[in-house]
Amino acid sequence: MLNQPVTSQAKASVDIRMPAGIGNAYAFQVFNTISFSIVLGTPMILYFKHLEASATVLGIVAALPNLLNILQIPAAQFVEQVGYRAFVLRGWSVRSLFILAMALVPLLPVKIDLPTRIALMLFLLFAYNASRGISLCGFLPWVTHLVPEVVRGRYVSRDQMSGMLATLMTTVGAALYLGRGSSSLAYATLLFVSFLGGIISVIFLVRMPDVPVLRQTHGDRTVPWKEMLKYSPFRRLMFYNVVINIAFGASGVFWVPLLRDLFQTSDRLIMQILAIYFAVAVVTLLGFGRVIDRVGSRPLLALAGLTLIVHFMSWAALAAHVLPYSIGTFVWIQSIGAIGAPLFTLANTRLAMATVPEMGRSHFFALYTVINSLTLGIVPVVWGILLDSLQGWHATWGLWQWNQYALLYCAMTLTIVASQFALHRLAEARAMTTEQFFRELFVETPSRALSRLLWRRPFS
Repeated sequence: MLNQPVTSQAKASVDIRMPAGIGNAYAFQVFNTISFSIVLGTPMILYFKHLEASATVLGIVAALPNLLNILQIPAAQFVEQVGYRAFVLRGWSVRSLFILAMALVPLLPVKIDLPTRIALMLFLLFAYNASRGISLCGFLPWVTHLVPEVVRGRYVSRDQMSGMLATLMTTVGAALYLGRGSSSLAYATLLFVSFLGGIISVIFLVRMPDVPVLRQTHGDRTVPWKEMLKYSPFRRLMFYNVVINIAFGASGVFWVPLLRDLFQTSDRLIMQILAIYFAVAVVTLLGFGRVIDRVGSRPLLALAGLTLIVHFMSWAALAAHVLPYSIGTFVWIQSIGAIGAPLFTLANTRLAMATVPEMGRSHFFALYTVINSLTLGIVPVVWGILLDSLQGWHATWGLWQWNQYALLYCAMTLTIVASQFALHRLAEARAMTTEQFFRELFVETPSRALSRLLWRRPFS
């Protein structure tokens, strides 16, 4: 697929190898993902539903990781002083201890009521995400310095594929385990597995190669955050991210209450539905991870936007009882989403690494992460409050039955549509045009595959 290179950079990338020891980064990603996919993922949402938490509380749970990323702004000034690896290592070690404390909450005596358990778990999640938010500002500058530019797409795709495989494994395991009963002991066990994953990830983090820090002298001057936002390529990238993240901020959490509230779906089936997504996502990254360094990021962002429009509109149709509640519907919804979301993350991360200048890299990445995180953090809280206020609201337009979830996903669809207009303003050197990419993907590549099949040379 997509065999024609755009520039000599693609040919050069073949000759440049990944840095020594980069395999530890992939292993770190596997165990780190096992850890945070439980603490910050669907199992934690299910635990709060087990505690009978409201949509507003669920919105807060989803918002904490993103809102506390704002701590990267004050932390960025210390990264160069401490060193990338040491800075990240300290934060990852501390947050693992908070996971161990979370695992004890479901085991508290039964006389402790549900609101108290909710408050205690929210406090521990706050502490966990605070340590995570501080330490994260050292990771992207670290790997950006470590991995050569012409193979960063290959690194990002392998890194994300490692995470997807780990999440798939964790999701399937959690589905099988919760199928035996969603008790407090079951959730405590899952959180303890998360703690073990965090500890093992730290071991591989230590083994990752460190890099020399590009020290910057600001004297007594403050960091020029306003001037950084005036850098046109960066400002346009941030505007695009803010628009599209208005949809992503709600997409990761509210599908669970949708299925629980409208269809009384079991925890086990919810985890199985999630597993479909990660299985297809691995295939997506395997296919497109090989070509992104050749075709560029913008064409893949365009493809991601189109598939996400279909994905969110399908969720809206399910909520409106237009699509049937069936395994076929879930396979369709999750498969199309597992093409769009991984492609967006892959291409967006690669484009950010190419857009951020070398000077001030740590502060640029901190600003990039914080702006994205504020959007991703505010949106679920706002939608959680709105969903609670619209609880019980219904309206009918022919076959379409409006409710709060159908309204939510229609709004998310319109947001993705708006993001496609912002995409056209992004700057990227050495990339295919979107028109060339779609012609190659949907016209020339299928034609070559059909030609090989007719001439009985399918593997030539």
